Amino acid sequence: MGFSARHFSIYGLNILFELVVLISYFCCQVYSLGSMSSIAVSYGEKGSVFCGLKSDGSHTVTCYGSNSAIIYETPTHFSFLGLTAGDGFVCGLLMDSNQPYCWGNSGYIEMGVPQPMIKKAQYLEISAGDYHVCGLRKPWKKNVSLVDCWGYNMTKSYMFDGMIQSISAGSVFHCGLFSNNRSVFCWGDETSSKVISLTPLKMKFKMISAGGYHVCGILEGVNSRTFCWGRSLDIEEQISVTHAGQGNVDLAPNDPMISIVGGRFHACGIKSSDNGVICWGFMIKSSTSAPSEVKVYGIAAGDYFTCGVLAGKKSLVPFCWGVDFPTSLPLAVLPGICKPFPCPHGFYEFDQKGLCKFPNSGVCMPCSGDCPIEMYQKSLCNLASDRVCEYNCSACSSHECFLHCSYSYSNVGNEKKNEKFWALQLPVVIAEIGFVLFIVSIASLTSVLYVRHRLRDCECSARLKKAKKLNRSSSLQNENQRKIRPEMEELQLRKAQRFTYEELETATSGFKEESIVGKGSFSCVFKGVLKDGTVVAVKRAIVSLSPPNNMHKNNKEFHTELDLLSRLNHAHLLNLLGYCQEGGERLLVYEFMAHGSLYQHLHGPNQVLKQELNWIRRVTIAVQAARGIEYLHGYACPPVIHRDIKSSNILIDEEHNARVSDFGLSLLGPLDSNSPLAELPAGTLGYLDPEYYRLHYLTTKSDVYSFGVLLLEILSGRKAIDMMQYEEGNNIVEWAVPLIKSGDISAILDPILKPPREMEALKKIANVACKCVRMRGKERPSMDKVTTSLERSLAVLMGSPCIDQPILPTEVVLGSNRMHRKSSQMSSNRSVSEIEDQRFELRAPSWITFPSVASSLRRKSSMSEADVDGKIAEMKINIGNVGGSSDMLRSLEEEIVPASPQERLFLEHNF
Repeated sequence: MGFSARHFSIYGLNILFELVVLISYFCCQVYSLGSMSSIAVSYGEKGSVFCGLKSDGSHTVTCYGSNSAIIYETPTHFSFLGLTAGDGFVCGLLMDSNQPYCWGNSGYIEMGVPQPMIKKAQYLEISAGDYHVCGLRKPWKKNVSLVDCWGYNMTKSYMFDGMIQSISAGSVFHCGLFSNNRSVFCWGDETSSKVISLTPLKMKFKMISAGGYHVCGILEGVNSRTFCWGRSLDIEEQISVTHAGQGNVDLAPNDPMISIVGGRFHACGIKSSDNGVICWGFMIKSSTSAPSEVKVYGIAAGDYFTCGVLAGKKSLVPFCWGVDFPTSLPLAVLPGICKPFPCPHGFYEFDQKGLCKFPNSGVCMPCSGDCPIEMYQKSLCNLASDRVCEYNCSACSSHECFLHCSYSYSNVGNEKKNEKFWALQLPVVIAEIGFVLFIVSIASLTSVLYVRHRLRDCECSARLKKAKKLNRSSSLQNENQRKIRPEMEELQLRKAQRFTYEELETATSGFKEESIVGKGSFSCVFKGVLKDGTVVAVKRAIVSLSPPNNMHKNNKEFHTELDLLSRLNHAHLLNLLGYCQEGGERLLVYEFMAHGSLYQHLHGPNQVLKQELNWIRRVTIAVQAARGIEYLHGYACPPVIHRDIKSSNILIDEEHNARVSDFGLSLLGPLDSNSPLAELPAGTLGYLDPEYYRLHYLTTKSDVYSFGVLLLEILSGRKAIDMMQYEEGNNIVEWAVPLIKSGDISAILDPILKPPREMEALKKIANVACKCVRMRGKERPSMDKVTTSLERSLAVLMGSPCIDQPILPTEVVLGSNRMHRKSSQMSSNRSVSEIEDQRFELRAPSWITFPSVASSLRRKSSMSEADVDGKIAEMKINIGNVGGSSDMLRSLEEEIVPASPQERLFLEHNF
């Protein structure tokens, strides 16, 4: 077997062809929403994360942020060529196999090496969008390029005529840049952006960068002008944004740039004159602006924020700006991707050694452009360093130039030039000092007037409080004035949107029965789709068949829930989108929660749903619900008492995150949590606090009792009260607490699930539940302590290495002490299917004890009163055999006295 000269020539041409492609890839690098670079930022509901290649030459990755799925699964022993990231996940190009490797959490991309994977396929570059990732395969044939994609609506191999230099990912589309004619092409879904149809076919680009719904590129030529296209204005109308800079993202600035990136609705670039950062497009309200006086080596964009690598004294230190960016960042990262030396034309070698793994390789940085005004070019850009600019002291107009030149003049000791300089500078300094004094005086005067105004308001409010105390009577009607009665004019000023009845009728197809996703005693919940495509749940009060008392109750619950949800904002409270009040119609519009309620999963007929709710998911839902209730008690001002915590009011979204719902019975509590409210009992039997039911004393500890019952329900899979299924005890508290105190935890666990290896975690949760259902409210823990205990138990259940400071999934550890921005429209399509079969308002006379009510409900309705009395007596005897719990129940019954005839008449008349 031999090779002819022709074979050797063909083989050499193939090698040369691959080298040309590799060099062209390294020459122009894109850093965008989903392009490959040495840094990458992930975003989404579960939190933001910054990942970067370490600067120690190992090419390993380090990640910092709040998405624990990414942090936990970061591969610390793999070496990567570059990184890219999307919504909730990060991918890297492995140095050994040249294949992508992903970690984090995504419902559309398989973590690890994405599948299906072409056997022995190797890739030059990878880039990730929101829910997909694509890889540019190494060339196998001249003038043909292959791109493999995995993820949402894009799992496919694409073949293109022509050599592709680089690729960049948008939200739901991808773009590429041809190396021969420098033209751009895009493919994917353009429903929201029109990127594909608006692609400029006759323009030539040095590099491109895709954002959420747009693409920007740096045109070839001396000026390096930036050109953008897309239609982000249509998307902008659906969210709360405010424009910054020049407005729309397609209105790019005229500054020459060496690199650009694209975010969701904005873009940023590195100016070629001074390596500063400039951003344009639409910015979310409360976003921090781009830094104006720093230099950067490289930048990468998330959805609503951007991160960069600092140049200068704090070299290689990452930093971020925008909104919802990671608060913790690594100390140093690579400023760019390592490439073989020598650097191509237009690049220089980064002077720091030891950054790259292989010898004769390093980071190639792009040369800066022309020197800015007031400066002249002292030396050109070469392989060893960037071009050097010096101030032209004869043409100074800025403060920096004057300072630099004055320092230079003092060194040479030219007194005449110094005198001339200070003669010109002195009026400027005096003018600046005068302007500062003017601003300070204006600010001081404004502060004094504001303080006087506030003091006058305080005096007026103190007089009003004093007058209210004098005029307050002791009647129950005056006490009811504490309840929530907001005026509609005030509500219109809040965040809830007001819908017309026609809009909601069209969204729900005329309130047909096919649209019903939940029914209650006095309301129905319909699934609907608004004009903008948002899937919502519409809660409609049943008016036609309601008696006057129920109509009054519906109107009261409507105002209560509307007022509370328009004030509150937390990641684990159900989000109210709007309302409608026309004539006799009362409608509330919520997010649509795709997985219904916790009650459906625990007690529904579908056993598959129950098995899918494994121990980690159950405890995670408990922690999330506890976070929401903790926010109501500890961070809302004044505190909010829910009064109806139960499994059917814990709703689950498409990612199995929990939200507390149904605030129709909620009340504003006193600022002092130890001061009870005198309120008649209302809630759901089985979850109702016996102290509140018996004494009519309502505190935040009443919600703690209901949450304890919910914990027992999650652990055991039983209903709070089941009159038909179990013989040993229908009330879950009376059945479970004695078993937990005796140490027999396995006897209460749901038999449909296998016991976990970490039984100690469930034992701790069961003990927390026992403390929550104590008879006396003062002996129950507060919700912040309950939340902390549950988080540590979940950390043990997940195998966290540190119990004192557990690292939990983001949706679990969302802090209650801060307000959470709601997710984007795609992730906010949730369901509010309220299963209210078990719910009714319980307002009964105070002479009935809580154990007696639970016992009486176990009997069939056909039993006579004598039979009921006999069964109750028999049950009391049986309860007496159960350890220490009998003393508590017996002492509780002994404290109960019958209601007076006046109390009976009042309760029957009002309830």
